[in-house]
Amino acid sequence: MDLFEPTGRRVRRQIRHFLPVFVLAVLFLVFYLGISVAGTEAVNKEQTTLKQALEQGAIRTYAITGQYPQSLDELLNDYHITYDSDKFVVEYVPNSSNLLPSISVLILSSQKGGPS
Repeated sequence: MDLFEPTGRRVRRQIRHFLPVFVLAVLFLVFYLGISVAGTEAVNKEQTTLKQALEQGAIRTYAITGQYPQSLDELLNDYHITYDSDKFVVEYVPNSSNLLPSISVLILSSQKGGPS
C-alpha cells in the first residue's frame, strides 16, 4: 500500500477486494429466498392434497355405506391417510349422516409464537 497512492486507485482497489464478498452475499441471499419460497409452496400443496384426500375419502364412504364417517379417526383408519400433526391441524365436524362434513386443514406455524 502506497502512502501517496491516488484516491481513485485506492477506491478501485478496495472495490476489487470487497466485490467478491458482496457478490457471494447476494448469491447466498437469492439462494436462501428461493429455498424459502419453495418450502412454503410445498407446505401449501401438502395442505391442499390432505384436504382433498379427506374429502374424497368421506365421499367414498358415503357412496359405499350411505353415510359419512362420524369421526376423523374413522376416516383416517379406513383410507390409511396419515399426516404430520406437528405441521397441520385437521378439523372434522360431522354435520349429519347424509351431509358432507366440514373439513378444515390448517398449517401450524413453524416457529413457536411466530408466523410461518
